[in-house]
Amino acid sequence: MKTKFPIKLNTVKLFLFDLEGVLLQQGSCNENCFEAIENACLELNKSGLMFGIVTARVEDDFIKKLKTIDGCNVLSSSLDKVTATDKFIADKSLDYQNVFYMGDDLLDIPLLNKCGVSCAPNSSRREVKRAVNFLSQSEKCEEFLEELINYCGKSKETQINATK
Repeated sequence: MKTKFPIKLNTVKLFLFDLEGVLLQQGSCNENCFEAIENACLELNKSGLMFGIVTARVEDDFIKKLKTIDGCNVLSSSLDKVTATDKFIADKSLDYQNVFYMGDDLLDIPLLNKCGVSCAPNSSRREVKRAVNFLSQSEKCEEFLEELINYCGKSKETQINATK
């Protein structure tokens, strides 16, 4: 990360990610990447947080495999990511201020602009980098997801200790 996660990440209840270019590099997911997604879902759910993927990719075998992961919410087959997310967060009684989104392409900018916390990989288009709160310096999804899980765990510990 260029900087530490922003303090307002503490208000996030839903972590959303673009698939191509963010969780998948060069369009493929190796076993380490898939395990990192599984682990992120598990760890975030343990903390009472949600994990999701918003992608324009049509439902194929890989999307079906992602949907088998416990706690992995996959919104696929929509070029209009905001409308797909609107429906999802309404069903979960969330507000966009409680949503983190990481995207990398022009198609992601409308959703990045609506979310309380927005992020992009350093490899993103320049226009996307200008639209986000912060940039990830991590080269692989595994690195970023591990960093996110560590941060969320420490944040929760701090909140628990503060209430004692």
